Amino acid sequence: MKIGEWDNLGKARGLIQRQLGELGSDEYASHVGINPDNGRMRVFVATDVGLLDYSYAPVGASPTGDWILRGQVHRWASVRGLRLQTDAQLDEATGRNQEVWRLVAEDPKIDLMANSDMDEGSIEALLAFARSCLQHAA
Repeated sequence: MKIGEWDNLGKARGLIQRQLGELGSDEYASHVGINPDNGRMRVFVATDVGLLDYSYAPVGASPTGDWILRGQVHRWASVRGLRLQTDAQLDEATGRNQEVWRLVAEDPKIDLMANSDMDEGSIEALLAFARSCLQHAA
């Protein structure tokens, strides 16, 4: 999925899209993680320039105040310890598959997970982002 396809980004979507345009980078895929308790986001964007790592959070203690988008670009050659892990199990009684996928990196610290109990499309979004990262990381 690309930034424009994530429904849960709110105002951060426009900020990130503008920055991608200013940087002149081509977006390959993205992944968005939202803390359900406070709404803070961690957004990763795989681009031709490198891996963009954003956080979107309140400026102060109040979640009703202004929010700030902070990010940095990691060159693909500097991404370390990137790996994709999976576990799958077939429930013989129901015939239902249970899958868990994790994309993990040491630097920058990444630990993304999707499983078959999550929203439809969660696994596909994670795997699209993982494919982009694995293809471009050194």
